[in-house]
Amino acid sequence: MSLRGNQRKEFPAKVKAAALRRCMMGGSKPGVPQCEGCGVPLSPRTGTIFEHVIPDGLGGEPTLENCKVHCFTCADIKTITEDNPRMAKADRVFKAHHGLRKRKGPPMPGSKASGIKRKMNGRVERRD
Repeated sequence: MSLRGNQRKEFPAKVKAAALRRCMMGGSKPGVPQCEGCGVPLSPRTGTIFEHVIPDGLGGEPTLENCKVHCFTCADIKTITEDNPRMAKADRVFKAHHGLRKRKGPPMPGSKASGIKRKMNGRVERRD
């Protein structure tokens, strides 16, 4: 279960065009779009992905400063090694902070979850 919501903010066409111009400027072949991660020339075979630097799920805005142009390989590596672990940790911290996580292990003796109760006279009974 993800708590970050499911409204993804895609990059506007103007931001994508500016990022594509930026990745065509540098590198060894000016005028040819190149991956900003590994520098491989981008083509339909290598694929082109406009990647959030700060993931959208962690509040990354769809701006030019937060946009990188990557090939499929670099995008997958970044998503698996950086984005997914950071977002999973953010979910765990949120759940722990708001008490949404189930407690591990046996219940505390005498609590409602334990199934027993102690009477005022000292007798112990099973809860119904």
